[in-house]
Amino acid sequence: MARKQAQAASHMMAISSALPATAEASPLHAAFEPRQFFYNINWRSTSYHAGATLTTHHGNGSDFAGFSSLLACPDPRRIDIRASVRTVPRQWLVRTYLERAAIRVHAIVDVSSSMFFQGQAHLRQQVTEFVSSLAWSAIRQGDAFGMRAANDSPQASLQVLPSFQPGTAQAVARQMTHYWQQAADTRQGQGASAVPAALEAIGPQRSLVFLISDFYWPEALMTQTLKAAQPHDVIPVVLRDQMATEGLPAFGWARLRDMETGEERSWMLRRSLHRQIATHARQQAQALNAQFLKAGTRPPLWLHPGWRAEEVSRHLMETMA
Repeated sequence: MARKQAQAASHMMAISSALPATAEASPLHAAFEPRQFFYNINWRSTSYHAGATLTTHHGNGSDFAGFSSLLACPDPRRIDIRASVRTVPRQWLVRTYLERAAIRVHAIVDVSSSMFFQGQAHLRQQVTEFVSSLAWSAIRQGDAFGMRAANDSPQASLQVLPSFQPGTAQAVARQMTHYWQQAADTRQGQGASAVPAALEAIGPQRSLVFLISDFYWPEALMTQTLKAAQPHDVIPVVLRDQMATEGLPAFGWARLRDMETGEERSWMLRRSLHRQIATHARQQAQALNAQFLKAGTRPPLWLHPGWRAEEVSRHLMETMA
């Protein structure tokens, strides 16, 4: 019984607002300061738009692919004499090369009510900064950036079709800042049930997808989302606020409210309950890592307040799928 209470308490506190009712959210910063980080992939692009990723297309690239007959590839500038004299029967061979092209980088953003939690970290500000920096990084690497967002329904105001435009990052920063301000009055009672549909909407072409959420999801929604993400190279980006489970009073009654359902419950806080909540929070994080690993995604990026572009680059390079 105590374990069930601890699990329920951990989930409730993690997605509830522990701030007083009079506390107001600090305004979001409209100014965009780009932070460029780097990523890499080990799969081939199928695009024909010039970029930095290796493809399967033979052409005027610089990556050696092999040899081909001069009749099949009539380019006498690339005749390889040494390879030709070793052939039996004799024939002229030419060197072939692979082209490099762009990929699509998508941000799928969970904008459910739990993302409005504000404690030690400002989740909305973190999301805005990270997605804008992702757009900046993708465009500078020659890739196309697109974005979709959803709670219980797709959010058309946050839809960005894949684009190579240099000003995309600044436009995304303004777009997301405006959305958070407009959605502040209608933030209650929204889950994330439309996230799988947002993933399916980006199409079957393999893309690099950053799935951004706090991942306080029901098991059925998590399974459905990971199934929809299978065609893509997915990097889960997890945002959590430590105050949801650690910044609680040491003793006394606490009134907690679930930000997505609006349900309110009272809990008697005590030392043993604090230990159980902390233990369950660690177990839940380990289970989340294992679930992503089993689904075939990359290891999740746990985005902390004050994140640095160098740390993000290191994680993306070391966990290249």
